[in-house]
Order: sequence, then C-alpha cells, then structure tokens
Amino acid sequence: MNLKVFKRLFSYLKNYKGRFCFAVIAAIIGTLFTVFAPKLLGDITTILFAGVVDNKWRIEEVNGVVDPSTVWIQLPFMSIGKAQTIFFIVVILVIVYFLAFLFNTLSNRMMARIASNMVKDIRSDIDQKMHRMKLNYYDTHTNGEILSTVTNDVDAVNILLGKNLFQIISAIIMLIGVLVMLLSINVWLALIAVAIIPVTFLCTVPVMKHGGKNFAAQQALLGSVNGYVEEMYDGQNVVSCFNYQTKAKAKFDALNEELCQKTTKAEKFAGKTMPLTQLVNNVGYAASGLVGCLLALNGYLPIGSVQSALQYTKSFQQPFTTFAQMSSQLSTAAAACQRIFGLLDAEEEIPDPESGMIPSVCDGAVEFRHVQFGYHPEKLLMTDVSFTVKPGQKIAIVGPTGAGKTTLINLLMRFYEIGGGEILVDGVNTKEMTRHELRKHFGMVLQDTWLFEGTIRDNLKYSTERDVSTKEMKAATKSVCADSFIRTMPGGYDMVLSKGAENISQGQRQLITIARAIIANPEIMILDEATSNVDAHTEQAIQDAMAALMKGRTSFVIAHRLSTIRDANVILYMENGDIKEVGDHDTLMKLNGKYAVLYNSQFG
Repeated sequence: MNLKVFKRLFSYLKNYKGRFCFAVIAAIIGTLFTVFAPKLLGDITTILFAGVVDNKWRIEEVNGVVDPSTVWIQLPFMSIGKAQTIFFIVVILVIVYFLAFLFNTLSNRMMARIASNMVKDIRSDIDQKMHRMKLNYYDTHTNGEILSTVTNDVDAVNILLGKNLFQIISAIIMLIGVLVMLLSINVWLALIAVAIIPVTFLCTVPVMKHGGKNFAAQQALLGSVNGYVEEMYDGQNVVSCFNYQTKAKAKFDALNEELCQKTTKAEKFAGKTMPLTQLVNNVGYAASGLVGCLLALNGYLPIGSVQSALQYTKSFQQPFTTFAQMSSQLSTAAAACQRIFGLLDAEEEIPDPESGMIPSVCDGAVEFRHVQFGYHPEKLLMTDVSFTVKPGQKIAIVGPTGAGKTTLINLLMRFYEIGGGEILVDGVNTKEMTRHELRKHFGMVLQDTWLFEGTIRDNLKYSTERDVSTKEMKAATKSVCADSFIRTMPGGYDMVLSKGAENISQGQRQLITIARAIIANPEIMILDEATSNVDAHTEQAIQDAMAALMKGRTSFVIAHRLSTIRDANVILYMENGDIKEVGDHDTLMKLNGKYAVLYNSQFG
C-alpha cells in the first residue's frame, strides 16, 4: 500500500487543522473513558470475590439435610461497606460510559464534517485542474476514464474519509491507551499482547500487498468499462446501423469478465485478511488467559485484574481487526488516490502572465510568423507557417482531411502551444496576453454543436459575460432564421433543452450555436463548416446573414464545400500541416495548382 499517496491525501487536512485537533482531542478523551471502563469492572469483580470469600454463611440443617433455600438466600450477602463500594463504582462506570459516548459522538461528527470538506476540496481541485490541463490529455483519455476518476475514485476516497477516518484514529488511540493499562496491571500480560503485533503483520501484510495490486487493476478496469459504455451509448445509432450489437456485447462481456475476475481476486485477498487476524488474536487471547490465571492462582494478581487484562487484551487486538476489515477499502482508496493524483499531476497549460497585455486597438488583425508546431516535439506537423490577415478580411482555410486546418485555428486560440515562432492578434503576441483576454476577441461556430442542459435563452447567453436583452437575443436569432422555430417550441426561449439538446433537430442546434456566436459580437469569427447541418434554403439565408455579420470583422472559415468561400479575400490551401498556396480564388485558379485541382474535383 502506497503510504506516499495517503500522506498526500491527508495534506488536505491543512485547511482544517484546528477542527481536526479538536476532533482528535475529543476522540482521545472518549477513548480514554472507554479504556478506563474495564479497570472499574475488574475492581467490582475483585471486591465481589473478596466479599464472597470473607462472608460467614449461615447454613441451616433440617433433620441432618441442608436446606438449599437458605444457601441461596445467604450466599450473596456481604458487608454493607463492600456493597456501597460496588454501587459507587457502578455509578462511576455509568458516568464513564456516558462521557465516552458523548466525546466519541462529538469526535465522529467533527471527523465526518472534516472528511466532507476534504472531499469537497479534492473535487474543487479536480474541477480547476480540468480547466488548466492541456487539450492532449483529453485526446489520450476517454471521457469514461475521466468521469470514472471524478465519480468512482472520489467516492472511494469519500468512503475512506467519511466512514473510516474516525475508526482509524480511535483505533490508534485505543491501542496506546490499552497498552498503558496492560502495563499498569502486569508486564508479562502486556508483552503477550505486544507479541501479537508482529505476528499479525507477518500474516496479513503480504496478503494486503497482493490485494492492493488487484484493487489498483480493478479501478483501472472500471474506468475502461465506463469509457466503453459511454462510447457505445453515444454511438448507439451507428452501432444499430451497422448491426454491431453482437460484437459490442461480446467486447463488453470480455471487459466485464476481466473486471469481475480482478474484483474477485482482490476480494479473495481481502477476505483472507480478517480470518488470519482473528486466528492470531484468538491464540494471543488464550495465551493471556492462561498466564493471567496462573498469576492469580499464585497470588501475583487479584482476580479482577485478570478479568480486566483479558478485556484489555481483546481490546488491544480490536484495532488490528478493524484495519483488517478496512483492508479492501484502504486498497481501493489507495488505487483511487493514485488515479486522482495522476489527473491532478497531469501537464498543465503554460500559466498566463501576471499582467497580460491588452491590444490598444481591437480590429481583428492576425499574423503568423514562422510558426512551428507538433503534437509530439520530435515530430513537427507545421515547420514554417507565416501569413498576415488584415482587419475585416475573410480568410478561408481549405485542404484535404488531416491537412492541419483545425490545428491552425486551435493554435490561434491557444488551445495548443506553438513550438516556435509567434502568433500576433492586433499586434500583441498571444503568449503575452491572458487566455481570457485573447478568447474574448473570438466567436466560434463548430461543425459539432455543443449545447448544455438548460433553456434556449441560457444557451444563447453562454457566449458573453454581459447581460443580453431579449431584443438583442431575438435580433441574433432572426438573422439566422432561428427565431421562427424557437417561437413554435413549447415555452419558446424558455424551453428547456435536454442533455445534448436531443429534443431538437441537429440543424436547429446549429442555428442556435450560430446565434450564440453573433451575440458574443467578437472582432474575429471562426466558422468550421458551420452550415453543413442545415438544408439548402436555410444555408443560403445563413450565408446572407453571415455576410452581413462578417462585414467589418475578420473571419476564418474552414470549408469543405469550396462554393461557400469563393468571395474570401485570402484562401490558405494546407497540406500535411503547412500552407502550400495563398491567394484569392481567381489567383489560385490561374495558378492551376493544388487548390485548382481540389476545386475542379468538386465542380469539374
């Protein structure tokens, strides 16, 4: 079990040191009261035994036969002083038990509250981390894996902290308190209890170590299963279309079976821990009983001390039994922590400058100067990309699939960091601007729509931090022919979109995203085949609206249908990550190069 992982986990306690210390003190007091109780019970037994031995029984005989009723009546009697002493001790014992309950309950509540806050902090760190990570993390991890870390793994940590933290602390305090009480009774009995510890560890640690590996594999497989389920759910139409159900089920069954085997193996190891611990503890308990009885018979210990010692021996073994019971949860939590901290340690975006520069004039000028980029540093995709865009120009980016068109836009938005050269927006290097400031100048409409669960009104407002009036909202939707269908929906602009906006059509989703970008009112607009999901009539209406919208604004258009970008001021033809040809439509057609071949393949 990785102790470094738990050390890092409990570093989250630093914000709750005061409350944690208070909870620990309450746990110490409550546990000490609990530990003190067997001593009082032992004293009662010693006094009772002394009273029975010292008592002068009056046994009456009738006709030479002992009357059993007289024996029954007389045996319990002892001196009034001893009875008062026992009664007094019992009262103290009740008070001790009540105080133990009070302080343990207080400590438990405090620990639960601290644990909830720690888990809240972990979730907050994960959420903040998700916004700082490089996009390649999302390229190399499935949504299911990430969601499994955020949900299943955090829940495993929540169980550890919420349910087991108090038990762990109480068990440690109990261990120390019982050992002190055993030493006060008899050194030999204390040594027997202590001798159980190494034997218990020798028996259980190897088992827990192997179990921990299987629990780690279990958590990893759980993420894979979640990722596969989510993938199949999102692509259910494709699965059904190509009759992939049987193969999908077979693959899921294989993953599920592997997860089942790892879980079974992990639980087998966890299941061995408890019986082994109980076996060692019971042998130690029997040894303590034997030695205690021999010491009492030889007059070295009062009979009540033997009783107390046996109770303490059992209590001394209880923490190890508790740890054995929690072994599976501890192993699961350790594996979960490794995955959580793996996410938290993932490479982040380069931090923004403390005081980022702000362009003095925001008119949408863009310049690439000898830009180099590769998803892997040793394998460059772009070796030397340079071009200049004047304010208000329409720039079309064309080329075959995988040419680097979307990558160029991602670099402009600083979704990825360039490996060399400079990118300037309105004369300012984008690395010298904060990402928040940079992205305020852009509006984006992608081919893949993204709308969140909420009203249409809320989705339209998503693109800007300022208040948007209903009049402005309707003006934007009318310009893209969206107002007419929105008004026919139940609730109109207050209609609640389902998850993924599945309760409206793909084309309607696209219209809303275009209107959302218009409301942002940016200096630079990015359109990635934005009209591909609408019909021809709506497309023409949107093209007219876009023409009016882009007037006076710089716009980057990634186009596959070249008919839509014939009016572009500049066309960048890209291939294999680099720009091969630059010019307007007429210039590139006269050049009769790669762009002309691509255009003629569509209209020749």
